Amino acid sequence: MMSTLTIELPEILDQQIKTCRISQQGLEQMFICMMQTYLHEYKATPVNDKALPTSIALNGDTFARQVIANNRELFEELARL
Repeated sequence: MMSTLTIELPEILDQQIKTCRISQQGLEQMFICMMQTYLHEYKATPVNDKALPTSIALNGDTFARQVIANNRELFEELARL
């Protein structure tokens, strides 16, 4: 079973996506990949760390930037789809 999630993007990000010609399918695959990695990292974080506001498991912005930086080639390939 699949669920649908609608995300509102800031206009500047929407324009960048269009400029890079990233397809809807590419965006979906990137999001799924990032969420799977995020959940994997979250599960690997000790329970006590999840309560800390600086925990990477709770800091989505830091986590997303780190995942993209560590997997730049993967995200560039997905963007080409």
